[in-house]
Amino acid sequence: MEVCQSRLDQILDEIAALPLDEQEMILSIAKKQHIERKREQILKDSRETMRAYKKGLAIKGTVDDLVKDLESD
Repeated sequence: MEVCQSRLDQILDEIAALPLDEQEMILSIAKKQHIERKREQILKDSRETMRAYKKGLAIKGTVDDLVKDLESD
């Protein structure tokens, strides 16, 4: 963990040394990349859920149905 933190500190120091416009560009790029990774994860999760549903491993219902099911355990 210490090595990871040291690397992160080094990266942050390098970014801080850049001009503000370049810092803003890095932030914009990083944010877009993060959004894209989240989208990819959502797609992966939805595909996995659909496979489970088709195999009969998942059920559908309302939030109330879920709460009742959780309370019955």
